[in-house]
Amino acid sequence: MRPDHFTDLFSDAALDRCGPAGLAEGERVLLWMLRQWAAARVLREEPGARLSKTAGALISPRLASAFILMMSAIEGQVRRPLRFSTPGCRGYVDDEQRLIVACGVSPASLEMADRLIEGLVIAPEAVTLMARYLNAALAQEGMALPMRLDEPVIAVAPLRPRTLH
Repeated sequence: MRPDHFTDLFSDAALDRCGPAGLAEGERVLLWMLRQWAAARVLREEPGARLSKTAGALISPRLASAFILMMSAIEGQVRRPLRFSTPGCRGYVDDEQRLIVACGVSPASLEMADRLIEGLVIAPEAVTLMARYLNAALAQEGMALPMRLDEPVIAVAPLRPRTLH
């Protein structure tokens, strides 16, 4: 990522246009914060301080603190550099998706959240617990994450057993 890709990063408009269509509000906020963290690193800024100030003002201080705790845990044990898109990108890269889905499923299945995160960090259990806390903070702000546990439903005609005469 180049620093010139980050104009007007921390604005309401950047939050509104972050990620693909169809995301729940909590997913969009979480994606925006992930990208802000990465952008701050590219700009050689302290991401925790930056997010505490901006996300705390735009969204909520509690939510910003929960997110900073999770990201600090991730950075302390990351297996490889994580991949994030630029803040205004309409796409959604795999690492972003894994973290957001793990936060969403963590209240229902810590094991599933662990499996989503295990390729990113050395000890996924600690990060999963923080993801669960972050999910609770999002819910307290009225932005609960969807669980997205199910596969798309494909309508199929029921099979009738053959009768043999």
